[in-house]
Amino acid sequence: MDRRPLVAILVALLVVGLFAPPAVATTSAPEEGNSLTVPTGFELPEIDRYRSVVVSSGLLRADTEGILNQRTRAAVYEAIRESPGATLSALADAVGVTKSTVRYHVDVLRDAGLVEAVEVGGALRVAPAEMDADIAAATSAEPTNAVLEAVAETEPASVRAVAEVTGRAPSTVSYHLSTLADRGLVERERAGEAVLTRLTPETRDALSSPVVAADD
Repeated sequence: MDRRPLVAILVALLVVGLFAPPAVATTSAPEEGNSLTVPTGFELPEIDRYRSVVVSSGLLRADTEGILNQRTRAAVYEAIRESPGATLSALADAVGVTKSTVRYHVDVLRDAGLVEAVEVGGALRVAPAEMDADIAAATSAEPTNAVLEAVAETEPASVRAVAEVTGRAPSTVSYHLSTLADRGLVERERAGEAVLTRLTPETRDALSSPVVAADD
């Protein structure tokens, strides 16, 4: 029996099975004008939800290029440069916006590395990043600025001498001097029963060329 026809048929069937295109599931055509390509397993509402999370979380603000293109933020930054060490309330008055608005823009500027802020006497004070925020805050706050100027006038200054110059109680002066020493703005050393205070070179330079008058 000649089996060649049977072999030919089997080879033909094998070739058809190898090269025939696979069956695919049909889907409805996309609506006209919809250019979004949705990966398999994702639906449009799901992608929209992910997009809203990225925007609302502030991740898109990570890029600091053009951070000052926002008008109010630029005005806040300019006010900080003009009055380094100013409080949020003072900045709000200068720009003509609410304190909460200033706080928001200061936070953005801090994240961008453009400003620094420190708390002095319960108030947050802001300075440009290229300045020493502690010195700017201390010299812009009237109580600490008065103490620093009294130290400069009488150094090495005792608590009693600073109290006489400023007209403040020795306990109040001692508190301010301790705080200033903790911030590295003055140096203190004991001389017998007295504790004498001197300005650091950086603080002395700042007092000799003040950028802005101290506020209340």
